[in-house]
Amino acid sequence: MGNLWIGPPGAMVEIDQAAKSFDRTADLGVSEYKSIGGRVTLARTLSPVRRLKLAWDLLAPAPARALDRIARRVDRPGPVFVVDPAAGNVLTPAQAAGYGVAGATGITGLTQWFKVTTGTVTENTGTPGTFLFTATDAGSTVAWRCTGTVGGFPASPGLQVSFRAPTAIAAIGTASVGIDFKKADGTYLSSVTATGALVSGTVPANATYLTPTAKPGTAGSHSLAGACLTYGGTAESGVPGDGLPPMSVTTYSDTPGRPLPYRNISLDLVEVSSPTG
Repeated sequence: MGNLWIGPPGAMVEIDQAAKSFDRTADLGVSEYKSIGGRVTLARTLSPVRRLKLAWDLLAPAPARALDRIARRVDRPGPVFVVDPAAGNVLTPAQAAGYGVAGATGITGLTQWFKVTTGTVTENTGTPGTFLFTATDAGSTVAWRCTGTVGGFPASPGLQVSFRAPTAIAAIGTASVGIDFKKADGTYLSSVTATGALVSGTVPANATYLTPTAKPGTAGSHSLAGACLTYGGTAESGVPGDGLPPMSVTTYSDTPGRPLPYRNISLDLVEVSSPTG
């Protein structure tokens, strides 16, 4: 398990001091209504919204200044990403399980997976809502998109990353995996690759995004369930997806610590859907 990182892609800062309090409870969006007769009905939103509440006592000056700038949007106006050290898999729950919207192959393929070379991402007609990667040759490669950016997963130089292929692909003796690092404009920078199911590496200088990839190494159709992308640790099989949504700071406090120059900092963040946060 690594440290918490927070900020925009390419400029996330590492907070190596453990928070005094860390509440990551999702807002389920459930409202309860009781009739005169005592019966209860519920109303709820379609998807729970992630909320984070973080607080530090006597935080060192450098990370305190970084959090202050993030909260006040001094450098960038948009949302931020939080690499949660408690999250073992930053793929979304659906991505990690190989799920998508039934009957929406094109939409799901664009937002969750895409082919790098040859091959196709298709819905499994036998089990609607589950998706497969069909490799047409030994070079066919599938890649994962970050649904929060509809592109690469946010990264910053120095961040440790690890990716494990879906279970079906991991079981193939010819399989290989990789992580492509990209610049702010999405252009390719470099890669780390490995034979087998697991690859790990460090985000290089000038990288802003990353894209995990898997190559079965042989033709055939393979389930996309069981993939794992981990920040700050080693990707493991069977870890449910936790997601990496864009977030915005909604509440912020900054009080001088004793002794100075240490500061007591607290942040409340909420998952947002607007690109401006």
